[in-house]
Amino acid sequence: MMRSLQSRLVVTLSACALGLAIVAGFVSYASAFREAYRFQDDQLLQLAALVDTRNLAGADSAMHGLPVEDHDYRLTVQRLGGTFPVTLADGFHTVSTGEHTWRAFVRTIAPDLRIVVAQPTEGRNEIARNSGVRTALPFVGFVPLLIGAIVLTVRRAWRPVQRLADDVDTRRDTDLRGLDAQGAPTEIEPFIVSINRLLARLAKALDEQRRFVADAAHELRSPVTALVIQSENLDRALDPVPLDTETRHRLTKLKSGLRRTRALLEQLLTLARAQSAPTVAATPLTLLPAVHEALEDVFVLADRKQIVLDLVDTSQAAPGRPILCVMGAKRDIVTLLSNLVGNAVRYTPVGGAVGVRLSATATDVVIDVIDSGPGIDADKRERVFDAFYRASDQREARDHGGEGTGLGLAIVRAIVERLGGRVTLHDASPTPPRGLHVRVTLPNPDTARRGHDAAGSPVH
Repeated sequence: MMRSLQSRLVVTLSACALGLAIVAGFVSYASAFREAYRFQDDQLLQLAALVDTRNLAGADSAMHGLPVEDHDYRLTVQRLGGTFPVTLADGFHTVSTGEHTWRAFVRTIAPDLRIVVAQPTEGRNEIARNSGVRTALPFVGFVPLLIGAIVLTVRRAWRPVQRLADDVDTRRDTDLRGLDAQGAPTEIEPFIVSINRLLARLAKALDEQRRFVADAAHELRSPVTALVIQSENLDRALDPVPLDTETRHRLTKLKSGLRRTRALLEQLLTLARAQSAPTVAATPLTLLPAVHEALEDVFVLADRKQIVLDLVDTSQAAPGRPILCVMGAKRDIVTLLSNLVGNAVRYTPVGGAVGVRLSATATDVVIDVIDSGPGIDADKRERVFDAFYRASDQREARDHGGEGTGLGLAIVRAIVERLGGRVTLHDASPTPPRGLHVRVTLPNPDTARRGHDAAGSPVH
């Protein structure tokens, strides 16, 4: 059974049209056949009325002498008693003479004179059949046209539904706005209303979840920060006191765990802010200072691991090019770049390199962050954007001067999607170590501004 309503409608309506066309064709064929047969009978009757009985034999000989191309179409006029038996009553008869079957009309001229006007049924039937076929033939061409019209009509009727489906498919994961029912068929409006109610409930639930995470992280940040400070004070207080190796190791683990907990809470708060809708309209922001600030945040870790940080702004290499700008708040851009560059530094081995490339196209601003670390397998690149997911043990950074929380790329994707951009992952090199190439594409505000100016400029 077909699950597609569109296909079901097309097949059902096409089958109905085909069935009706077949019935109409047969009815037209039968009607035309009868009319042609009746017309030929009338010809026999009229010919019988016009026959000159004074020269009957000559008339029949003259008719046989006419240049008729097909013998089956010839007419014969003669007295009864020869080819046709004298027992035939007046009127129409179908008579078989052995060689042919005749359609005959018998007429009594005088008591001793009866004539017959006859024609072979082979020719008559062929004429009637041809007439019926020509009458029914238009239906053969009519059916494909009708089926084509049905297909086009059904597809056009379902176009609003397809547009609605395309709108849902192209939405981002965080876009939970209600569906626009304008232009949609009346039959699916209740379905759209139900979906909108579900989206509203889902948006409310997600908002409550984000608010709970943000509130919990905010409430835990102060006591955890206090514990970090107390652990550092305890370490300083016990520094002159000789401690055994196990106690010192436990104290170090305690400090490290508290620092990781504080970092996790900070990342949770950052993720909650990134997933929230902006409270003010985004304005153009110069990109390079935000990049410098993000690099300063990770410079200490990069220096400790002897990693080279390389920044290239290709837009400045071309004279006359405008300064790169993006639409967004500075805090979002710095957070985005800090997480990207921070991840790259954490997961790049000692002595490696991390490069940041800034460029622009006609419509986009592109930020490329490239490291020389172990990279991420292709089948795991989509999942690394999930919160707390780590691609592999290779991407752990605790042996290289830091430890990730599993929230960095989730924060990056949340910010990028809110700014209307996209983020993709690629291999930095085709050979091991493959490294990781993260490309962030954001809308170019210069393009939007030029389009707005062109649309709003007066026409002279």
